[in-house]
Amino acid sequence: MKSKILMLAVAAGIGFTPAAMAADSIDTFSIQEAMNSQNFKDRLGDFTFVWGDSVSGQRIMSTSTRKATNGINKSDKEACEWALLSALIAFKEQAISKGGTSVQGIKSNVTGQPFSSTTEFQCKSGWTNSRVYLEAEIVK
Repeated sequence: MKSKILMLAVAAGIGFTPAAMAADSIDTFSIQEAMNSQNFKDRLGDFTFVWGDSVSGQRIMSTSTRKATNGINKSDKEACEWALLSALIAFKEQAISKGGTSVQGIKSNVTGQPFSSTTEFQCKSGWTNSRVYLEAEIVK
């Protein structure tokens, strides 16, 4: 009997979970703030990343990445910056493996439409995780 009551209580709690907890939000955050953090500097070194539409040099290839991180016990901003760092590490590793010296023309693509900015990136956050979707050019 107790287990039935417990199951009903859990089911009721799930049924009354606020819709906002499950909803995704798309936010913009400062590229500069993220890139200036010591964690970014330590992990990315002096590798060159150029945001926006600008691409100069010999294009090697177009690329994209989608990275997510656990957002539990983190602010959306903190989780989004972690996801961004993961994406930039993936870009850097791919560029180096292809003989590239920089990643340029970096744009967010959370909504399916590129968001080009030299100052901000977009991130999609839900109740449990945050995700960045980026596209860029590997350049030599």
